[in-house]
This record gives sequence, C-alpha cells and structure tokens, in this order.
Amino acid sequence: MKLASLTVVVVAAGLTLSGCGLLPSAPTAPSPSASAESPSPSPSASPTPIVPEERDASTRFDEWDAYLACRQLTPSYFYTDNGGDFYEVKYASFADSFIHERADGLFFVYSEVENGNEPPASASLAAANCVVGGTLGNPQYAQFGSTIRLSAAELDAAKDAPLDSP
Repeated sequence: MKLASLTVVVVAAGLTLSGCGLLPSAPTAPSPSASAESPSPSPSASPTPIVPEERDASTRFDEWDAYLACRQLTPSYFYTDNGGDFYEVKYASFADSFIHERADGLFFVYSEVENGNEPPASASLAAANCVVGGTLGNPQYAQFGSTIRLSAAELDAAKDAPLDSP
C-alpha cells in the first residue's frame, strides 16, 4: 500500500514538473512576431554618487548661501517686546522662498515666516527680507530685517530696489 501511494506521488510530481500537472499552468505570453522590434535593455538603476563641489573662502555666494545667511541674520526681528523663542520662528523652505540675483551681484532673499512668538492672528503676517552676497570668506550683508508679506507686484518692485543709505 505504501509503495503504491509513493508511486502516485512521484508520478504526479513528474507530471507537474513536465507541464502536464493536474493544476492549470500559468498562461504563456505569445511569442513576438518577426516584424515587432525587441525592447532595448533598460538602463542600470544604480544611482550616480553626488560629488560635492570644492568650496573655500573665495567661493562666491550662491542662492543657497544667501538663503542660509538670511535665516541666520533675521531671527531676532521676529521676537516680541517680551522676548521670544527662536524655535517658534518657522521660515519657508528654500524652494518656497523667493531668491533673485541682482544686477550688483548680491542676492535678494524673501522668505515668509510663521512667527509663533506672535498671537495667532498676526503669526502669518511677516517675512524675512535680505540683500546679501560676497564670498564665503568675506560675506556682504548689505541689508536684512523683516517686512510684512508682499504681493507678487510688491516683490517684483523690491527685488532690484536701491539699497538703503546708511
């Protein structure tokens, strides 16, 4: 009895492996016609490593440096008369900020701010506003502070405005 059932298992396994199994096999894709082009091999999906650019004290400011400088220079403008907490000042992201290279080589930076040091009704009314540039070793902070939020037309007019006189 054991020999007969073992034989049935071996025969069934052999039929299944040969494609004649008791279970239906998965459908096969039709073979491509002779006139159809074969797809080209897909490119490798391995990422290309990012090599940072060499930077030193003589490297000119770029948009990212201008954005970071403006964030560094302006937090105290968003405190209240009763003090404030730096962690309550939330700047717009780099992508959501307006950064423009001026004709004089400086960058105009406008970054909206959520100021948690203010009452909720006025927390969303402010923005950081800077004109900065120069080099990493000799930055030029021509103008910086806070402003009310600007409309697109006001922002367009402000980006190349003359610098305030001392």
